[in-house]
Amino acid sequence: MVAPAKHPRIPKPALENVDPLTARVYHAFGRVMHLNRLVTTKMISRQGFQPPEGFALAFLCHHGGATQSELAEFLHLSPPRVSTILRSLEENGAVVRRPDEVDRRLTRVFITPEGRRRDEEQRAVLGEYIMRTIGALSEDDRREFMRLLDMLAERTLQVLRDPPERKDGPVR
Repeated sequence: MVAPAKHPRIPKPALENVDPLTARVYHAFGRVMHLNRLVTTKMISRQGFQPPEGFALAFLCHHGGATQSELAEFLHLSPPRVSTILRSLEENGAVVRRPDEVDRRLTRVFITPEGRRRDEEQRAVLGEYIMRTIGALSEDDRREFMRLLDMLAERTLQVLRDPPERKDGPVR
């Protein structure tokens, strides 16, 4: 097995008005999010999908008959990009598109048995990854981690709802 290449450490930017411990926590959290994205991308790619295709399958398992615009909104992608994703999934036999029975102007996307099989496989691989990482923590640590993440999520939502004032007026 070949050892991964060492990448030079990129210096972390100094954060204004942030104590060193808080800055370390922020950077550690960012590193974990980055690594998580790399692992999930790698896992989905091993199944022959690109990540947006895997996310589309997961959505369609629970929202079969969605329109392309509903899928674009969920994935936060442009309609042309979603069209490309759906074309690839159709070619792989994972989805089919059919006209809406009531409004023939709409096209609805349905997952096929092959798409469900691939989604189940994807969820099994994801479950294994989660158990090897978060599941490897003690129950007490998982509960504490959940408590802290819930608290951080609430504070983050508050920042979204109530942006801070800037010296030259509110942030827009």
